[in-house]
Amino acid sequence: MRLLFISLLDLVKKGTREMINKPAAWLVKNKDLGIGYMQTNEPTRMDKLANEYLPLYTHPAKELHLSLQKSKETGELLAVTYTDDEHRIVEVLWQKPPAKTLTDAVVNELWAESQEDGIAMQQGFTTQQHYFAYLILRKAQEI
Repeated sequence: MRLLFISLLDLVKKGTREMINKPAAWLVKNKDLGIGYMQTNEPTRMDKLANEYLPLYTHPAKELHLSLQKSKETGELLAVTYTDDEHRIVEVLWQKPPAKTLTDAVVNELWAESQEDGIAMQQGFTTQQHYFAYLILRKAQEI
């Protein structure tokens, strides 16, 4: 018990982020039978003669911070991420989708399609401009 108290006291002195460099458990492999199991208590010298012991260590958990990334100009939310202590992105939870745009070539194709003789009336529109607006909106939904 005294050894555990001293180890905890060392940890407090060094800081809570300091790793205790002692095994958390041991993987035990019986030399004669070849079977293995895990134990948490430290093996004695006699134990080490009869079995093979492999130390198992833990590592300190990394602290992650929820981070909101906003546009400097508009204040609009761009992404929600987890970052580490050095502000490096660890995981992106949400990201604003890229803006959808129609190229001039696509708009020109739709305009030409809407200007074909009588096609607007065949589709149930009263004017070619209404049909053109319909084509533009449908194309924007596809992107």
